[in-house]
Amino acid sequence: MYKKLLIPLLVLVFFLTSCTSKKADLYHSLTKVDAHVHIRTEDPAIMEYANSQGFLLLTINTRSDSQKNIDEQKHFAMKMKDLYPEDISWLATFSMEGFEDPGWAEGVVQKLQEDIDQGAVGFKVWKDIGMTFQDSQGRFVFLDDPLFEPILDFMESSGLPLLTHIGEPLNCWLPIDSMTVNGDKNYFTDNPQYHMYLHPESPSHKRLMESRDNVLASYPGLKMVGAHLGSLEWDVDVLAERLERYPNFAVDLAARVCHLQVQDREKVIDFLLKYQDRILYATDLGISGSSYEDRLTWLENEWSSDWTYFATDSLMSSLNVDKEFTGLDLSKKVLRKIYYTNALYWYPEAFK
Repeated sequence: MYKKLLIPLLVLVFFLTSCTSKKADLYHSLTKVDAHVHIRTEDPAIMEYANSQGFLLLTINTRSDSQKNIDEQKHFAMKMKDLYPEDISWLATFSMEGFEDPGWAEGVVQKLQEDIDQGAVGFKVWKDIGMTFQDSQGRFVFLDDPLFEPILDFMESSGLPLLTHIGEPLNCWLPIDSMTVNGDKNYFTDNPQYHMYLHPESPSHKRLMESRDNVLASYPGLKMVGAHLGSLEWDVDVLAERLERYPNFAVDLAARVCHLQVQDREKVIDFLLKYQDRILYATDLGISGSSYEDRLTWLENEWSSDWTYFATDSLMSSLNVDKEFTGLDLSKKVLRKIYYTNALYWYPEAFK
């Protein structure tokens, strides 16, 4: 199906004018990893398109409210892994169903071991832990609850990494007119039920970050990747504080590149240079069903515009950002780390 897609004008302009020839050649020659996608299909079109662009994919099983839903995601992940064993890997997650029942944690550990035996290369915890689940006393359940200790002990001992999506962008706790990117403004306007500013009874952003940080401190042998810039997307200085404090912590860029584009360019460049070994490229692509040309077109635009931003000094614009901004023009060495070698280090079993 992907072969029927027309190359968007943006991609053509990008390769003809935006990049130096060396940077354009690097895009085509470099094996790249999109380290945070959600593949929910058996249709090979997405894998064929990724292969044509030199991308390997890490698909993430997520949400904790339903084992049935988790099993469906696992089915698609394993099917794609069977079809493309060298091009895709997957992360396991676990269900919170019955989390107060005796033996729940032991059951989770047993199921995660089965996932590893079936090919999982790491684990995922989603934002519903901390933001949704409440115990029988009506208290929110956070990742640093003793409830999770047997599970985290197992994860650490396995030697496999944990991807955590804890909390939301800080914008979620701000009024609409104080939010920093247009995507958040639009989303929380349309979905007030998820706009934490309107729900002060829900956990604070600070408490959610503390729960993740407490796990980082308690499990120094556990490699952790913070999804979505670790939900510290609004200020690279604040994110840098966590990276300094926790050497077992890295972050991916999934769905948060625009949050870099609204910050001071030189500050972002300095941050990426200093922590070039701990930033993983990712998009948060979600794709399902058998008819999804629009999603492939979105991905085509996302991969090309992100590369333009990181690899060139082009003057750019985005629907998410009110003002024009300039690309970062990172070196080939740093691009190679962000797009490839960092994923190999933080997910060592993924693409052997």
